[in-house]
Amino acid sequence: MGLPLAVRAAEVGHRVVGYDVDPHRIKRLTAGDPYVEDVASSRLRAVLDTGAYSATADPAALADFDIAVITVPTPLRDGVPDLTYIESCARTLGEHLRPGATVVLESTTYPGTTEELLLPILEKASGLRGGVDFLAGRAAGGAARSRGSNASAAPPPGCRPGLRI
Repeated sequence: MGLPLAVRAAEVGHRVVGYDVDPHRIKRLTAGDPYVEDVASSRLRAVLDTGAYSATADPAALADFDIAVITVPTPLRDGVPDLTYIESCARTLGEHLRPGATVVLESTTYPGTTEELLLPILEKASGLRGGVDFLAGRAAGGAARSRGSNASAAPPPGCRPGLRI
């Protein structure tokens, strides 16, 4: 679900950094070889060639992001979603979170994960306050929920023009 969104955002003019901890996946992506059927290799190669999209396993590339979309797996363990990937991702993003940024959780999980799990980890790792310094929300099935704002609210102070996803 992450690669199709990343490629489309790059195609419409945004600078996109695809971050993954799997070096084999990064190698495939940087070679223009998508690992999902939803993205044609010609589309991936096109956004790589323009520089609008890059893939990396280096967390330093997350610095200064405006929007981060979390699309990690949440496999079921004894019928319950395993949220360890979300926790790990939140800790990594939190180290690079800045005022004005937005974090969207798009992984399949139960309602409340954003407020009960993601937000506290982001706040602890960054020292910032959700809904005040940055926004965090959940997107699932075309619906979005966020804490500290609604869809018509203005972004927090510090959000700059020139989106970097």
